Amino acid sequence: MSAPDGSTSPQMSIEAFLDWSPGQVSVMTSRQGSHAPSSTGFTGHIRVQPALSEPERAFLRALIDSDRTLRGTPTGRGDRDVPFAHLAWEVCADGCCLTWDPALEESSMMRASLAFLVDHLLRRGAKGEGRSALAGFTFNHVLDGAVMGFAPGDDASRLVEISGNVVTERLLPPPCDELQVRPSTTRSTGRTRRGKLPANVIEFRPRRA
Repeated sequence: MSAPDGSTSPQMSIEAFLDWSPGQVSVMTSRQGSHAPSSTGFTGHIRVQPALSEPERAFLRALIDSDRTLRGTPTGRGDRDVPFAHLAWEVCADGCCLTWDPALEESSMMRASLAFLVDHLLRRGAKGEGRSALAGFTFNHVLDGAVMGFAPGDDASRLVEISGNVVTERLLPPPCDELQVRPSTTRSTGRTRRGKLPANVIEFRPRRA
């Protein structure tokens, strides 16, 4: 898949990023009567290549600590297309991965805020390129990965994927609670399998040839 800047990045599968353990899978698939998972949780991460520089990491951490929204950033002011959201994508110590912190923002802002990071701050040709307020930014990053999770108030699990700096989102509703009726099984004779008859009932079997 081609990135907006013309570069290419290998297609990467969801499984490469969603390192589920059995316990994590149950978080996503367990159900209540309200058709919602019984717990909250997010899994997966976004890989950043090359890793973010120290000025870039410091900027993202300062933005989270300041409690400002994305519209309060150098490229977000006056831009109505920028989501009115707090940054909840946290960068690791090495700058190579981003993970989602559901305590910082609604999960409905996952896709829009990730697209903001890419289009304003990280990719080649981003909106912030050349601005003095972003000195030290390299604007040469390519992001790939996936994050999936469920937060309070959500009706479905949310899957955000990014490949070659292109962000997509899918909602994965839980299955219904209706039990499926299993069809009756038949033996090779074609007769329907039945339970044991009462003691006072005589069953007449057909004579075999």
